[in-house]
Amino acid sequence: MKLMLKILGIPQPKQSARFAIRKGKSGRNFLQKYQGKEVVQNERNIAYDVKSQLPAEFIPYSGALKVKALFVFPPLKGFAKAKINAIASGSTIYKTTKPDLTDNLMKGTMDALNGIVFTDDSVIAKVESEKIYGMVPRIELEFEEL
Repeated sequence: MKLMLKILGIPQPKQSARFAIRKGKSGRNFLQKYQGKEVVQNERNIAYDVKSQLPAEFIPYSGALKVKALFVFPPLKGFAKAKINAIASGSTIYKTTKPDLTDNLMKGTMDALNGIVFTDDSVIAKVESEKIYGMVPRIELEFEEL
């Protein structure tokens, strides 16, 4: 069974965890690891959006899973009109600048879906992903059991 999802909005990368030195109740310092508010909110937004698209009796995948992901970014303001027209007419123009596809975009998206679409992201055995420019920024996901 295939599951197709569409999350509207500009894809956001998952930034590395941040660290801070805090003072404990005993007065001793300790190192605390945390995520920024924007990262946490982005994951919540993705999870909420996906939950609304799932079939009523959906059970999270627990077996080997293939994921196809398409990250669509809006055209840059500096693009020539010809390039924008090409994007609008359906030409594929790949995004070759940050954010990183595998480290940041996939990680944040898959972390947000953990426990919702699949029991754990370790069940993902095959990935096809790309990042392009398009007129409607979004993330398109397709899940298929292997």
